[in-house]
Amino acid sequence: MFRSLIPALLLALFTSCAGNKPVVDPAPSSGDGAVPKDKRALVMSLFADATNARLEGDPAKAIQLYQATIKADPTNAASYFELAKLAHQAQHGDQALAFAKKAVAADGNNIWYRFLLADLSTQMGDLNGAAETYKAIIDQWPDHYEVYFGLADILAKQKKMDKAQQVYRDLEKRFGTTDELVMREYGMLVNANELDKARELLERAIAADPENPQYFGMLAEVYQGMGNKDKALEYFNKALAANPDDSMTRISLAQLYYDDGDLEKGFEQLKEAFSDPDLDLDPEMQLLLGFYQMTNTPQQSDSTTAVLIQQSHALIDELIKAHPESGKPWSLKGDFLMREKKPVEAREAFRKALEQEQDKFPIWSTLLQLDYQLKDWEALHTDAGKAAELFPTQPELHLYDGIALGQLKQNDQAIDALIAGRDLVVDNKPLEAQFWSLLGDSYNEAKDFTKSDEAYEKALAINPKDPSVLNNYAYYLSVRGEKLDKAAEMSRTCNEISPGVATYMDTYAWILYKQGKYADARTEQEKAIAAGGSSDGALLEHYGDILFRLDDTAGALEQWKKAQAAGGASEFIDRKVSEGHLVE
Repeated sequence: MFRSLIPALLLALFTSCAGNKPVVDPAPSSGDGAVPKDKRALVMSLFADATNARLEGDPAKAIQLYQATIKADPTNAASYFELAKLAHQAQHGDQALAFAKKAVAADGNNIWYRFLLADLSTQMGDLNGAAETYKAIIDQWPDHYEVYFGLADILAKQKKMDKAQQVYRDLEKRFGTTDELVMREYGMLVNANELDKARELLERAIAADPENPQYFGMLAEVYQGMGNKDKALEYFNKALAANPDDSMTRISLAQLYYDDGDLEKGFEQLKEAFSDPDLDLDPEMQLLLGFYQMTNTPQQSDSTTAVLIQQSHALIDELIKAHPESGKPWSLKGDFLMREKKPVEAREAFRKALEQEQDKFPIWSTLLQLDYQLKDWEALHTDAGKAAELFPTQPELHLYDGIALGQLKQNDQAIDALIAGRDLVVDNKPLEAQFWSLLGDSYNEAKDFTKSDEAYEKALAINPKDPSVLNNYAYYLSVRGEKLDKAAEMSRTCNEISPGVATYMDTYAWILYKQGKYADARTEQEKAIAAGGSSDGALLEHYGDILFRLDDTAGALEQWKKAQAAGGASEFIDRKVSEGHLVE
């Protein structure tokens, strides 16, 4: 982490701040003496114009003017420096490095020029050049301790670990031993997988500062990385004995236990850590997401998975108590409950999450999905309305509202909601088609058959092979007894696209019935019932109607009674059963 931080910060400084805070004389002296008086004004003017062009966002003009400055004064280090930055911004690394070298050659007493040269050398893979530049900075400015870190990082990249560590010894001699030095050297060694050297470093640090519990935890992690679990456990326990409130160490110890298969001891440590309100929530959430993924893989045994799921819920409850200001634990609880096929409990968890996370659209989206799954149309209408107030440009929210209002038989309001959502759709043809399909349904329920047919036609223009649209459009035409040939063609296409769906097969049988093809209708309806329609009241009622037209009155009555018991039949089913004949 530390190795990449310093160069990135330096380059950001060069790129964003150098133009606002002068670090050099705009027209510095040349190596042989001052710029001649007759050129000095020209150089200063050109440099100022170049800098103005750079600040105004015209790099091409700035480059031209900096080059003109150099032509007037070939030793103008500041212009080389600015050209190096501009070349880097344009991703011309070789040019940037060449200009940086010229800036340092023209003025070796400017530390910022050397910093830029060191950083660009590192980026271009010239690690020897970067190391030499850092050494030169240290020779000239030995009290800039951050430069030592840059040099050590470069040496570590070159696998010169002994020399990199010697840089830290030099730092200790000059500035004394500090936690920061130990942490940076530790990070360098661990990143290089030099675990023995990291162990030696920490043992020296503990000898020098035996009261520092942080070093115990770090040494435990080193031993864990080396595969020495006994030593790791010893030092984790020492760290916690010295500082029982060190929740991060408890998490590391828990990992040791889990890796060793001791789920109970691992859980004990995690539960203690998760009850800490001062521990940052996000890493805890990441850990629990790991549990979620682990418990969703076939590699785990059923018993292990059951224990981990139980522990996950307990840990989430600890987070809820420790971080009542956040809805994230509730959201994760909802994810677990959804996976466990507990939609009622999951929905309640997501509602709790929204008490703190009102601005999180994915949570609203999941809540609406659960309302829909539970067929709680009142809740879906209410929740979709609340979400639409927060996210007025999201068309899906109006889609859900339209579905809910349609199920609640509020057809005019459903149409208004669907039109509002449709008008928000941008560059999303599948979603637009879904709106047209639902508008077709809603207009049909409102008895506005012309608009219903138009809506279905527009849906099919976008996706002519949508089985749901083909089925619904065909069925409603058959109910009205209109365009039956077209209805039959659409229904056949629907069943070819999605074979074996009882509802779709029933539609085709019903169209045949409406065409007076009763024997063919019977054949198709029996296929529909065999495909899963034996408990569907509407399909059984249709079967009874078909049998009645074929003069099988007893068979018709039997099917009507089954339909009456199954539920979902038409409003005429009771009369059909009681009167024993067809009622339409």
